[in-house]
Amino acid sequence: METEAIMTNAANPTSEQALGFAVTAIKRGEPSRGQAALAWVLQREPSNVVAWLWMAECLPEGKAKQECLARVTALNPFG
Repeated sequence: METEAIMTNAANPTSEQALGFAVTAIKRGEPSRGQAALAWVLQREPSNVVAWLWMAECLPEGKAKQECLARVTALNPFG
């Protein structure tokens, strides 16, 4: 099943499904859709390093992007 269908049709998508939807949206050039899905994931899993990395990818250079990357470093200092 395509990840977009999962997010729009599933009553209860998993964080993994939402993350897949986000990555697909970002790669398709739809960062705002990806960012919304990532926000959903991060609300449920604030320690999700992969979601924080992709969130940084969605954002333009600036403070918010730096904060996302700082969160990644704090969560995974040896990564």
